[in-house]
Amino acid sequence: MGLLLALCLIAGGVMPGYVTAQPDIPHYFSGSVSFDGDPVEEGTLVKAFVADVEAAWTTMDDQSRYALEVPGTAGAQVTFEVGDVPANETATWQSGKVQELNLTIDEAPGPPVPRYALTMAADPAVGGNATDETGRSPYAAGAEVSIKAVANEGCSFVGWTANITVTFADETAAETTFTMPAQAVAVTAHFEVAYDLTMAADPVGSGAAIDVGAEGAYAAGATVSIRAEPAAGYGFINWTANTTVTFDDETAEETSFTMPAQAVTVTAHFGVAYNLAMAADPVAGGDAIDVAGKGAYAAGATVRIRAVANPGYAFGNWTGDPTVTFGSVTTAETTFTMPDQAVTVTAHFEQVSPSPGVPTVTTLAATSISSYSGTVHMSYTVGNFSPVEVRFACKRLTDPAWFYSTWVPRTADGNYTEVLTGLVSQTQYQCKAQLKYNSTVIEGDMYQFTTVVGSGTALNDLLGYFGCFIATAAYGSPTAEQIDVLREFRDVVLLRSTVGSRLVALYYRLSPPLAEFIVGHEVVRTPVRELLVDPIVWLVEATGDIWRN
Repeated sequence: MGLLLALCLIAGGVMPGYVTAQPDIPHYFSGSVSFDGDPVEEGTLVKAFVADVEAAWTTMDDQSRYALEVPGTAGAQVTFEVGDVPANETATWQSGKVQELNLTIDEAPGPPVPRYALTMAADPAVGGNATDETGRSPYAAGAEVSIKAVANEGCSFVGWTANITVTFADETAAETTFTMPAQAVAVTAHFEVAYDLTMAADPVGSGAAIDVGAEGAYAAGATVSIRAEPAAGYGFINWTANTTVTFDDETAEETSFTMPAQAVTVTAHFGVAYNLAMAADPVAGGDAIDVAGKGAYAAGATVRIRAVANPGYAFGNWTGDPTVTFGSVTTAETTFTMPDQAVTVTAHFEQVSPSPGVPTVTTLAATSISSYSGTVHMSYTVGNFSPVEVRFACKRLTDPAWFYSTWVPRTADGNYTEVLTGLVSQTQYQCKAQLKYNSTVIEGDMYQFTTVVGSGTALNDLLGYFGCFIATAAYGSPTAEQIDVLREFRDVVLLRSTVGSRLVALYYRLSPPLAEFIVGHEVVRTPVRELLVDPIVWLVEATGDIWRN
């Protein structure tokens, strides 16, 4: 008996544990529509809303009747509009129900909006299918209609046409839209025989060759987008094909080609990657740029490079170490072929004479260099911009941050000098002159100097360290007036007593790490200056008459 029951259940299409929910079936409404007892005009728009969301629409036929298939949710309220006028009747949505519902309205509907039929076709018919995805034909003029082409096996979609002029969003895309004209229109999806595309990488495991569109087959003449992705330690070299194809750029990792009238295999070639270093000569002359930003390329790869000159400089030529083959050694943007070893490519720049009337600034050699100070110099011209402002930017060779002197206005051509104090003995410094006009800052060449060996006392070097870094950390300049006040108090009061000297020495043993931290964290600088250093400076200045005497 149990076996017989099971067989009956199977025969009847029911199997315990395998019963699946059936999808909801639209609720079918139909009936007449009237206003004040009179039938509503043919072509009047009728809309159905489920839970206040538009779900379906149609137009009145020549018998003043409507018919709607309304998708929805069980138990939801269905309301209607006739010519944008709410109907008096409502209903409760039920899956699969067929309901005769005559609609009435209490005011005259607006005039019917002209609507035009859309016909979809495929060419050839065996090539695939063309569908109206919006599915609401006829349409009012100006409506946006979604359409879709699906190619049959062995065929490929080519493009869309219409029997009259319409505006396709993309006439070559299988899924697109167009704007309905003010007349009936026939839209055709065109198909052609598709040829297989095979993607390969050489050598295997060195990377991936990708068909970006992922179609796998294309009609002759179609544009095919491809991309090469090197594996770790490899670089892309170029594209080849087993039959003649036209690549947009056979040396670019992402490119395209025109599909031939036959199957084709496209291969991405990779090789072991070697490092590329870019350099500028002089450093102040400009930038040498690896355009793709890869930093490493396979031997034989085409590498794109670009030189960008700074103001006051012009690009001269390229050189490579070891020697490489440039597309043009004198063109700012060019290419070269990567050798089978690491290479450094240098962009050489030359100083050019400034345009007439434009200010100039030149960094001159430093003088009076001692263990803890030095005098820096510049020459400048104001051109047609008076006044201008000048200052110096300096730093230790090993430091990332610059410290600056104060901007000083100048109204005529001349020289400017600044004495840097609080330096560290036997240390290399870099210095450059700066000039500002109309918010534009120009710089002179970098000048480098080295302070001489100190007196041998560790305290003096610590004092020099203080002059350079506490000033930079708190005020951004070693020449700030507040620092001069503290230095004077240190020299006049603290260092003239045994206890004071010991306190200073202890402070300089403990403070450098804190000073370095402040230099590296801009957000800390303001609180340190305003809450710690400024109050101390104020107190020292306020009692100046006492300790100076």
